[in-house]
Amino acid sequence: MAYLILSILSSSMIYVVFRLAKNYNCQLSSLITYNYLAATVLGLLLFQPFSYNSANNITNWFPYGILLGILFIIMFYLIGNSAQKAGITVTTLANKLSLVFPVLFSLIYFNEQISTLKYIGLATAFLAVILTIYKKDVKKTNLLFIILPIIIFLGSGLVDSTVKYVQAVKITDEEVALYTIVVFFVASVCGLFISLFSKSKTSFRTPTLLLGLLLGLANFGSLYFFMNALNKSKLDSSLVFALNNMSIVALSALLGRVLFNEKLNKINFAGIVLAIISLYFLL
Repeated sequence: MAYLILSILSSSMIYVVFRLAKNYNCQLSSLITYNYLAATVLGLLLFQPFSYNSANNITNWFPYGILLGILFIIMFYLIGNSAQKAGITVTTLANKLSLVFPVLFSLIYFNEQISTLKYIGLATAFLAVILTIYKKDVKKTNLLFIILPIIIFLGSGLVDSTVKYVQAVKITDEEVALYTIVVFFVASVCGLFISLFSKSKTSFRTPTLLLGLLLGLANFGSLYFFMNALNKSKLDSSLVFALNNMSIVALSALLGRVLFNEKLNKINFAGIVLAIISLYFLL
């Protein structure tokens, strides 16, 4: 359970850092690049990833590490933009309600059992996303604020399903640290290439560097602790996804309100309540 709690805290901090970055006018591409470099270095300093036990099966999962690293940086750009434009709460909910995809994947691929209540929970999770991104006057609302969370919802589902597949089929407990480092290293290389070929120059401002470091710490913890929660919690993976994602939704919504005074209309608030109800059904 400790790994699950640490995963929830780390993941919630990601959205807070992205929102803080807006206040300090941090360049998003530089922030994300520093984040993945920091996450890679952190992994190398904290663990011994290249020991025989962790590296003897590397060819079995290395292609998935490359794939996930590319998906991670794409999703981080989308999440960063959405957190700054659509808000922490909407972005977090769209991202974490994507748990319906890995839950369905676990049910179908690994033949995990599901009750009628869990089917209701999956359906209410989809509805919660729709309610949370709802805007009263769509004509006056930048469609990007609506489209971004939807893309994040679908993309995060693909990422989470990939994480579940690799955790269950491709890696052992000893390989989690090395796999995590490979994912972040690939993402950092992609970030450097994006910075080199983009028109905007890399920012070396102190707030960008410091927030990039903090984001890297939170990002590494998010993946590392979550994969360990899947491996060691002795709970069904569908339950781990549900507890992790919905707790992040609730905590991030609270932080968005307290720290940044993010406002939601009544329908958005109903979506958050429905999200919490869907968690109950998924338990």
